[in-house]
Amino acid sequence: MTWFLVGLLAPALWAATNHIDKYLLDRYFKGGGAGALFIFSSIIGVFLIPIVAIIHPEALQYPLQAGLLIALNGALYIVGLMPYVYALQRGDASVVIPLFQLIPVFSFVLAWIVLGETLTVSELIGGAIIIVGSVVLSLEMSDTKKLSFNKGAFWLMVLASFLTALSFLFFKFFALEAGLLTTAFWEYVGFSLTAVALFVFIPAFRRQFLTVLKANRASVLTLNGINETLNILGKLSFNFASLLVPITLVWFVVGFQPFFVLAFGILLTLFFPHISKEKITRGHLTHRLVTICIMLVGTLFLYL
Repeated sequence: MTWFLVGLLAPALWAATNHIDKYLLDRYFKGGGAGALFIFSSIIGVFLIPIVAIIHPEALQYPLQAGLLIALNGALYIVGLMPYVYALQRGDASVVIPLFQLIPVFSFVLAWIVLGETLTVSELIGGAIIIVGSVVLSLEMSDTKKLSFNKGAFWLMVLASFLTALSFLFFKFFALEAGLLTTAFWEYVGFSLTAVALFVFIPAFRRQFLTVLKANRASVLTLNGINETLNILGKLSFNFASLLVPITLVWFVVGFQPFFVLAFGILLTLFFPHISKEKITRGHLTHRLVTICIMLVGTLFLYL
C-alpha cells in the first residue's frame, strides 16, 4: 500500500512540528500573542513560491482566475488554524487536540458530496477504531485531573476541524485537474497573500509579529523555518496520498499522529530533557502501548 506509507509520513512530520510548536510557544512566543504565530505560519509561502516555480514552471502558465481560486483555498487553510490556536488558549492541549479527530467525520461527508467518494464497511470500521485509539491515547490524564466539557474550546475545534477538512478537500479537487505541484504553487500564493493581509490590516497581529521578530530574530527564523518546512512536507505527503485513495482514508492514517508525538516525546525526554519531558512510567507506557495496539488493529481493517 504505497498510499498508506506516503500518508503515514504526514502524521510523523506533523508530530515533529507539534514538539517544535510547543518549544517555540514556551520560549519565544510567550506573551507574543497568536497573531505572530499566524503570520509566521503563512509567510513560508513567500519562500516556497520561487522554489516550486523553478521545479515546475508550468504552474506559471496556469489560468490566473483558476489560480486565484486555489490561492483562496490557501487562505482558508491559514484561517482554519486560528480557531485551533484560540481553543488552545481556552483549554488544555490534552482535551483540545483529540477533537481534531472530528476531521475524518467532516471529510467523509464533504468528500461524498463534492467528489462522490465512498468507503467500504471494513474501511469505515478500521477508521473508527483508529479514531477511538487516537482519542484514548491523547486523553490520558493525571490522577488529580478531571475531564470537563469546555463549550468554547469545543465549538472552536468543531470550526477548526471543518475548515481544515474543507481546505484539504478543495486541494484534492483542484489537484485532480491542475496537478499536485501547480495546486501547491497557487496555494503558496494564497499563504503569502494571507501573510500580507494579516500584517497590513490587523495592527495587533503586526505588533505581535514585530515584537517576537525583534527580540529573537535568528532563533525564531531558524526554528520556524524548520518547523514550517516539516509542516509543508507533511501536507504534500497527505495531498499526494489523497490523490491515490479517498481522502477520508488518509485522515484515518493521520490518527497515528499521537503515536509519533509520544515516540518523539520519549526520545526527547531521554536525550534532550531540556526541550521536552514525557511521562515514561510503567503505567503510562502500558496505557499507551495498549491504545497503539488498538490502532494497529484498525490499520488491519484498512488493508482488508
